[in-house]
Amino acid sequence: MGEAASRRFAQIAMRPRAVSEHRGEQTAVEPMALSLCVPNALVRWAFCLSIFAIPFTQLYLPGTAERIGVTRLVQVLLLAAVLSQPRVCLRFVPVALLWFLGYCAVRLVWGLWLSPEFHADWWPSTWQWLQFSLPWVWVLFNVLQFPKMSRAGLWALIWGCSLCALLHIAGVGTVEVGKGDEGRSSVFGENANIIAASYAIALVALVGVGMLKKVGLSRRLLLVALVSIVAAGLAKTGSRTGALIVVIGLLVLLFQARSFVPRAQRYVILSIIGAILIGVIYQMPTVLNRLENISSFDARQEARARMFPVLWEIFLRSPIYGSGPDQYQFELTRRAMPYLIEEQRTISAHNLALLLLVETGIFGFLLFSFGLAAALAAAWRARVKSCGLLPLAMILPLTIAAVVSSNPSSAPIFWLAIAYGLAGGRK
Repeated sequence: MGEAASRRFAQIAMRPRAVSEHRGEQTAVEPMALSLCVPNALVRWAFCLSIFAIPFTQLYLPGTAERIGVTRLVQVLLLAAVLSQPRVCLRFVPVALLWFLGYCAVRLVWGLWLSPEFHADWWPSTWQWLQFSLPWVWVLFNVLQFPKMSRAGLWALIWGCSLCALLHIAGVGTVEVGKGDEGRSSVFGENANIIAASYAIALVALVGVGMLKKVGLSRRLLLVALVSIVAAGLAKTGSRTGALIVVIGLLVLLFQARSFVPRAQRYVILSIIGAILIGVIYQMPTVLNRLENISSFDARQEARARMFPVLWEIFLRSPIYGSGPDQYQFELTRRAMPYLIEEQRTISAHNLALLLLVETGIFGFLLFSFGLAAALAAAWRARVKSCGLLPLAMILPLTIAAVVSSNPSSAPIFWLAIAYGLAGGRK
C-alpha cells in the first residue's frame, strides 16, 4: 500500500490536474503537489533580477579588482535558486546547449594547440561562456516553461533597460566613445554596441508586449513613454547595429499572429513607435551622422569595410581548423586600422560569422551554427504560442547583425534571446 501511494503521488505531481476514474469526475490537484511543480519565490526573483541586470553587468564594487560585481551577485543568486529547486531549474537540457558546449570545447582545444601564447586573451571569454552564459541559458530555458514567466522576463528586461537609459540620458556613469565629434557615449563601462543591442531588444520587447490583447490602454501609454526613454538611450550610443536590430525586429512583428491585436491596430502601434523613433533620432542625430560613411560608399573611411577582406583572406589560409582564438587580431589591426598599432591597441572582428571561421575554421563554425539554427527553428515554432513572433523578433535581428556588422556572442542580451527562442518552441 505504501509503494502504491507513493507512485500515485508522483503521478499527481507530474501533472497539472488528475482525472478521477471514480464517478468520471475531474478533480483539482492537491495544492501541495502543485507546489512541487512551480518556481518558488527565490527562483522567480533570481530569474527576473538576472534579466533586469543585463545593462549593468560591467558594474563592480570598488576595490575588488573586478572580482565582485553585478554578474557575480547574479551567479550567486542563480546558484541559490538552482539548489532550492533543481528539478524546476535544470529539468530539461536543450540540444542547442550541447552544440554551444561543443564549440566551447573546440575553442579551448584550438587555443591550447594553435594560439597558447594568447591564453590571457581567449581564456576569459571562453570561461565566461562556461561559467555564466551557458548555465544561465539552461536555467532560463527551464523557468520559461512555466506560465507567466516569459512575460515577467520581458518586463524585467524592459524595466532594466529603461532605468539604464534614463541614467544614460541624465549623464550618470556615461563615458564618451569613438571620436569626440561623433557624440557617442556608453554607460557603466559597457561597450557602446553591446548596450545598444540591449536597448534595441528592449524596444522590440516593448512593442511586442504592447501588441498583446490583454494589455490595457493605460499600460500601452506607459509603454509609449518607456519607448521614448529607451530610444533616447539607443540614440546616444550612436550604434548603427542597434538601429538595424530595431528595424528588423519591428518588421518581424508586422506579421504577428492573429491571437494578438487586429492588423489595423497593430499597424497603428508600429506607426506611433516609428514616429517616436524618428523624432528621437532627429533630435539626437548621432546615428544618422555615422550612417553617412555608408552612404558615401567610401570603404577607406569605414573601418568595418576594410576588415572583411582581411578576415576572409586569413580564413582561406586555414579553412578547416582556423588560426586559433585571437591569433588574427594583430594582423587585422595592422592591415585595417594601422594607426592603432602605434597606440599598442588591437581590434577584434566586428562580424561573428567571420570570427568563427577565422578562429576555429569550418569545424567550429558549424558547431556554433547548429546551436543557433536550433534556436531560430524553435523561435519560429513559437509563433503560434503565447508570445507569438516576439522570440523570433528578438533572435533573428541579432543573428542578422552577427553576419553583417557585430559580434553579439559576448552580450548577455544575445543569450537571453537564445533562451526565449528555445523555450518558446519547445514541443
